[in-house]
Amino acid sequence: MNSITDVIEIISRGAEATLSRGFWFGKEVIFKHRIPKNYRLQKLDEQIRTVRTLNEARALVKIKQYGVNVPQVHEIGPKNALIVMKYIKGKKLKDVIEDLPDNKLEEYLIKIGEMIALLHVNGHIHGDITTSNILITENENIFLIDFGLHEYSDTVEDKSVDLHLFKRVLISTHGGIFKQAFSYFLQGYKAKYQQSGLNDCDQIIKNISAIETRGRYVKKDERL
Repeated sequence: MNSITDVIEIISRGAEATLSRGFWFGKEVIFKHRIPKNYRLQKLDEQIRTVRTLNEARALVKIKQYGVNVPQVHEIGPKNALIVMKYIKGKKLKDVIEDLPDNKLEEYLIKIGEMIALLHVNGHIHGDITTSNILITENENIFLIDFGLHEYSDTVEDKSVDLHLFKRVLISTHGGIFKQAFSYFLQGYKAKYQQSGLNDCDQIIKNISAIETRGRYVKKDERL
């Protein structure tokens, strides 16, 4: 490729952002561009998109340092609300989870639990843990993607909400294997979390049930 940037295809157009696959200085990448919202005042909209872009990109850089597989950030364009990150070739967990043999289901879900625990003990909340936001590569590396709703928090409540959202996705989308999958996930989460020396792991998991008794949980982005 002779051009600095070259978009090959649009992968998705969401309410929050457009994802495109292409090349950047010869590297295969994903361009994530946050879409302007016409219902907001222009200056406010620009500020919100800039802050969210910087938050997501900085989070990816930090989280990668903990040994969690996330896309590498190549460039940040705050004014354009753009993140250029490495393209991860893999299948969504959503598309393969129900066909996995039990030993692979156990292996993958334990690892995912460990990854989320590493986020939580370091004060990061993913905000949208779903089987669509987890990629499995050909060599069976697991990547967490889409940190658009990422927040910094050390509270039991926010960590519990993160886990509750994943549990809800497993129940609604993969109900037939939910119990096994979530059990393996919590196994990995507990083991890694407790290694940190923090003593609130049991409280976080217990609080999931308390969240469920409150009725439908509305994600923060849906409240805006």
